[in-house]
Amino acid sequence: MGDVVIKALNAIARHQSGKRAIRAESTYKIRHGEFYLGNIRLFPSYLQVGPSYGIEKSKQRMIAEDISRALTVIAGP
Repeated sequence: MGDVVIKALNAIARHQSGKRAIRAESTYKIRHGEFYLGNIRLFPSYLQVGPSYGIEKSKQRMIAEDISRALTVIAGP
């Protein structure tokens, strides 16, 4: 999810519980954290489209790592 989705989920969380689901920090600082909205696991990551995706190879690598981590969690042990 990108910043827009993080802000939207935090707005939903604040409406439901009065606090954020994901802390307000740079994406690279929070992308390895564990965050939940109720019992739904959230995976902060960089937006996976747009002009910067094709330019910044480091973001492509981080996005691939984030997707892999999410799939590992979904698949379970």
